[in-house]
Amino acid sequence: MPQNSEHHDDHSDGKSCSSRRVKADPERRRLLVAMGGVGTVAISGCLDMFDDEDDPEEEPEAEDDPDEEDDPEEETEDDPEEEAQVYEVEFLEFDETIEVDEDEALLYAGLDQGWDLQYACEVGTCGQCTARYDGDANEVISHDGNEFLDEEQIEDGWLLTCVAFPEDDFAIETNVQPEEE
Repeated sequence: MPQNSEHHDDHSDGKSCSSRRVKADPERRRLLVAMGGVGTVAISGCLDMFDDEDDPEEEPEAEDDPDEEDDPEEETEDDPEEEAQVYEVEFLEFDETIEVDEDEALLYAGLDQGWDLQYACEVGTCGQCTARYDGDANEVISHDGNEFLDEEQIEDGWLLTCVAFPEDDFAIETNVQPEEE
């Protein structure tokens, strides 16, 4: 052991640690940086610093209200056992009636049958997929994205099959355009 504390950093070559240059190994440096990053993430996870909104275990359970009655008709979107309402839609051109879920666009239900239905944009802007219902189309469908038909045309029975979702049983004439009337 050296007697003088000033010399305890000296090495056999006479140089102190602060004056020695160590060759930097790029692989070693990358490994150390990676390990530091992994360690930070691991510690953060252990300390529960991440926000897991989708973690069902941490969601507080709703307490049952004894005054509140359960309504079997009431539907919730979170219920995995809940099935979509199914409606019968008759495609007059093909002389067939098919069942269509309330969350399925009429165009795709018809295409699934192998029918030749006109369409182009599939987002309700071009008007190629127009169809006709005998009555106010608002009574039997909901449009989700219609940018082609105006409200008067819809009230006259026109709808766009690519963005029309059934809300009742009905019959439609497909592959027709409003100008053809």
